[in-house]
Amino acid sequence: MQSESRLLGFVYGAVFGSLFPLFFFAARSFARRERGHEIADQIANAFMELRPKYLEAILGNTARVLSLRESHPEVDRTAREMVRQHARAWVDFFWYGQRPVKEALAQFATIEGLEHMDAAMAEGRGVILLTAHAGNYELGGLLLKARNLKVHAVYKPDRFEAVERLRERLRAQGGVVGLPVDGVGFSTLPLVKLLREGQLVGMQGDRDFSLNGVPMPFFGREVPFPRGPWELTAMTGAPIVTSFFYTDEARRFHAHFGKPLHVQGGRGERMAAIEAGMRSYVADLEALIRRHPSQWYCFYPFWDDPAREPASRG
Repeated sequence: MQSESRLLGFVYGAVFGSLFPLFFFAARSFARRERGHEIADQIANAFMELRPKYLEAILGNTARVLSLRESHPEVDRTAREMVRQHARAWVDFFWYGQRPVKEALAQFATIEGLEHMDAAMAEGRGVILLTAHAGNYELGGLLLKARNLKVHAVYKPDRFEAVERLRERLRAQGGVVGLPVDGVGFSTLPLVKLLREGQLVGMQGDRDFSLNGVPMPFFGREVPFPRGPWELTAMTGAPIVTSFFYTDEARRFHAHFGKPLHVQGGRGERMAAIEAGMRSYVADLEALIRRHPSQWYCFYPFWDDPAREPASRG
C-alpha cells in the first residue's frame, strides 16, 4: 500500500505539474471564458472517475448539507457539480489573474458591505478579513487591489508544488502577499506586526488544520472551527470583517463583506466574545452554503475528519 501511495503521488504530481501550467498559459489564448469552463468540466469529470474516494467524501458532506441520503439523486448531482464549480474557479482565477483588473470587476454583479471594510480600516488597527473555501475567494484580492488595498493572505500550501507556484504568481499580480503555514507551530508574531502596522490580513475560517478548534453547530452537528483568527483579534484589537464570494447561474460574481466584529473585555469576557463571533461567522457560512451548496469546496469528510481521530484518542 505504501509503495502504491508513492506511485500514485508520483503520477498525480506529474499530471498536476503539467496540467496547471498548461491551464495557466492557455488562459491567455481562450477566446471565451466559457471555453475554459468546458475544459474544466471535462477534467472534473475525469477526476471523479479516477479518484472515487474524494467523491465519496463529497457525497457524505453534501448529504448532510442537503439533509438527504447519500444515495439521493440530488446529492449526487450537487456533489458532482461542486467538483466542476471548483475547477471553473481555477479557470477564472487563471483567466482574470492575467487580465486587467477592470475585466474581473466588470463580472461582479453585486458588491455588498464595502462600507464595513472602510469603517474597519479607518480604526487604524489593521483588519482580519475572514473568508472560507467557498465560491471564488481568490478573486477577492483583485477586488481589493482596485481599492488600493494589499492583502496578506495566510494559507496552507497545496500538496502539488506546480499548483502553488502558479497560485503565488497570480496572487502577486492581484496584489496579494502569501503567508504560508503548515498548521504546526506557526508563530502569530508576523501577523501581529502586520496588524499593528494597519495592514489587511486574510484568513480562512472553515478548516481546523491545527486540530485545536472550538466545536460549533454546523448543519445540525458540532464540528471544530479554527480559533486562530479570533484569538488574533483578541490579542491585537484588530476587527474581523467576514467576506464571502460566490458565482451565480449566469457566471457573474457576488461579494459580501460583514460588519466589523470585535473581541474585547477581560479573559472570561474575551472567550465569550470569541465564541459569539465564531457562532455568527459559522451561521453566516451555513446560510451561504444552503443557498449555494455546490460552491463550498471540501474534499475530505468534514464532520468525521480522520485527522482528528488520534487527537480524540489521546
